[in-house]
Amino acid sequence: MRFFFLLSVFLIACSGSSVPRGVLPPEKMEAVFYDVIRADELVDFRKMIADSTYKQFSNRTALYDTIFQLHSVRKEAFQKSLRFYQSRPDLLKEILDAMQKHSSDTTRQNKPLLHKRGKAL
Repeated sequence: MRFFFLLSVFLIACSGSSVPRGVLPPEKMEAVFYDVIRADELVDFRKMIADSTYKQFSNRTALYDTIFQLHSVRKEAFQKSLRFYQSRPDLLKEILDAMQKHSSDTTRQNKPLLHKRGKAL
């Protein structure tokens, strides 16, 4: 009996690579997170041109709303997904590595992430 219990615990522990319900899958999270980071960079770049802090917050919020609408993702779902991936460094590393690879490829080819695999993500 103890053997079956240990075996079931082992099998459950090994199957932990999938994401829970309500969390964006890694490919979708990669696309949304990539665009969020790019939006942050754009707002920060504009800050150097002497915008006010309120205007920066307003611009950042508007860009986030546009990104979430573009990807058909609710802000709450993105935040929940981000918290999940932060609690799973192994999965977050895979997403960040894929984003870095895409960023390098995009720099060379100048193609947007949305059309990475021939379809919108």
